[in-house]
Amino acid sequence: MIKCLECGFEATRLQWTHFKFNCTGKFKNSKEYMLAYPGAKVVDPAVAKSTAITLDNLIKKYGAAEGQARWDQYRAKQAYSNSYEYKKSKFGWTPDQFDTYNSSRAQTLEKMIERHGEEIGVKKWKEYCDRQAYTNTKAYFIQKYGDALGTEKYIKVNKEKAVNNPEILAKKLDISIDDATDIIISRQKQFFTSNAEQEFISAIESKIGRLEHTTAHRPFGKWSSLLNTYVVYDIKHQDCIIEFNGDYWHANPKIYKDTALIRGKLATDIQHRDMLKLKTAQDLGFRTLVVWESEYKQDKELTIQEVCKWILNESK
Repeated sequence: MIKCLECGFEATRLQWTHFKFNCTGKFKNSKEYMLAYPGAKVVDPAVAKSTAITLDNLIKKYGAAEGQARWDQYRAKQAYSNSYEYKKSKFGWTPDQFDTYNSSRAQTLEKMIERHGEEIGVKKWKEYCDRQAYTNTKAYFIQKYGDALGTEKYIKVNKEKAVNNPEILAKKLDISIDDATDIIISRQKQFFTSNAEQEFISAIESKIGRLEHTTAHRPFGKWSSLLNTYVVYDIKHQDCIIEFNGDYWHANPKIYKDTALIRGKLATDIQHRDMLKLKTAQDLGFRTLVVWESEYKQDKELTIQEVCKWILNESK
């Protein structure tokens, strides 16, 4: 039970009807009441916990399938009701009004002090920061969902806000560096592919079927300790790695001298990096093949035949 600090009435929940009709008449609703009594509760903590709209409560009430469906619907409704489109259609808000509204809802130390006074505000701010920090930990997810599911959800939640360094991400999520590399690559919206490379990939797939990984479809990469970064390969199929190298971008040694400057880099430096990239794949047990764009354009049909033969023969 909680007590109304204005009139002394006790109940498990103080609704707007109490303040408007049964209290002293000073307040029209609970919002006005809480402004006058910062930190006052209007719902008993136990009641609030049991009636809150959470995934766990919905599953307990409706079962796993129906509970999950209702939770998804609730989240979608909440997301829309907090959007600018909704506020504009319902209240006629301008973008500036919407920004002001969002700013007023933000949890900051200044706002905590403004609402609750300096002593209580600072205390609540620290509690809020500690709570936010804990809810972003792996331990929190495991406590809430169990070991296997908690770990899975923790990694999923952190994918979008993960850093782009696999070593840091692996340590942060307590996963392997290969798994961290996969997460980072999966977050990339697209990788550059020339028209010639796209044509090259399509020609191969017309002969032997869909390739497992290409830069345009499920990009494949690995962490390279030789380069101290992750690398993405143009084509990965079974145990084969193929790099389709543009003559300019990769400083084709048949065209460019070692001392040539390409995009501010020496041709030899570009070639050395490509060599280490291939060696990374070779050390992992992959067979590697480099196809130069100029060689492909010189005889496209013959190049495709030889590449397809190499893939099929070498992967047996």
